[in-house]
Amino acid sequence: MGVGIFLLWIGFWLASPPQGEAEKAQFARAVSLQQAGQFAEAADEYRSILTRRPDWLEARANLGVVLGRLGRYEEAVAAYQAAIALAPTMAPIRYNLGLLHYRHGQPQRAAEVLAEAVQLRPDAVSIRQLYGLALVALGQDEAAIEQIAPTVSQAPPDAAVLYGLGLAHLRLGRAGFRAVLERLASFPGGKAALHYLQGQAFFRDRQFEQALEELRLAVQGDPELPRLSFTLGLTCLQLGKPREAIPPLTEAVEREPGNLAALYHLADACQREGREEEALARLNQALRLDPDAAEVEGLKGRILQRLGRTAEALGPLERAASRRTEDPELRYALARLYQQLGRRAEAAREFAAVQRLKAAQLEADRQATPRSPSP
Repeated sequence: MGVGIFLLWIGFWLASPPQGEAEKAQFARAVSLQQAGQFAEAADEYRSILTRRPDWLEARANLGVVLGRLGRYEEAVAAYQAAIALAPTMAPIRYNLGLLHYRHGQPQRAAEVLAEAVQLRPDAVSIRQLYGLALVALGQDEAAIEQIAPTVSQAPPDAAVLYGLGLAHLRLGRAGFRAVLERLASFPGGKAALHYLQGQAFFRDRQFEQALEELRLAVQGDPELPRLSFTLGLTCLQLGKPREAIPPLTEAVEREPGNLAALYHLADACQREGREEEALARLNQALRLDPDAAEVEGLKGRILQRLGRTAEALGPLERAASRRTEDPELRYALARLYQQLGRRAEAAREFAAVQRLKAAQLEADRQATPRSPSP
């Protein structure tokens, strides 16, 4: 099931139809191929039409749909953007683009496009729900509830939408979380999302064994729920089960190639299992998404250091430490690396920083510890 919100395709003329029976027939053929799931052939037909009629809105929009189905993400984005340029007030095209971003693990890009679509069509339930789900993925829970909550009574129950609403309530500690659980329990299609939310609640409370049980029940009911495989993999890691974490995290990356956190944790699971080269490949993939990801650089540097590739480890560890100066474990790894490279002055500087950071943490812990009352 997954996100119950659907992908539109534009199979009718929204503007003045083109002149010429041959062009009309070619467009109809492209639509027929698209409906039959022959997306590559449909894309060829739409491109052929657009070489002669670059202003044909429906061909542009439908090209975005079929390219998205083919997994050609950036090409699909370009096609949708060209269609939006032709019809800036056409909310369904922005909706499709937002859904494409969302499904490719790009919630920020999705939210930006969908915010514009909501402005154009504030009464469109599907647009507001998808916008809300993108906001949930960004951790903007207050704003997500504002978008989703008013739509729940206006549409048939959708497990993925209710899950997003429930997760927002859970993270905010709102009483609305229980109401969402009750609604999910009220229809057969909501059972998997119910287990998923309960698993999230156990995860939040660090009850990882119970979380794992609920998440496995959710997978049995509906493996397509948003980010379910990622959450399952992360829970396995928390329980010290990296081998069990690798399959769901791999699936999470396949579903959302832009999910930086899934790539990082997959790399972590791989390196824990002694699969260092695979871990490095995943980390490099993550750095292509975000070259400034300090946590990714840090893990890459530590793996290279452990493999004895000290010269290669230096750059990643230095960049990570420069962005996360208050991380004692990272600074310690860098100190050890400098020591291995014979750079004594830099090693001494980093070891001193580690001592300072740990002393500060001990003092903070001491201050936070409640004192026993005097007798």
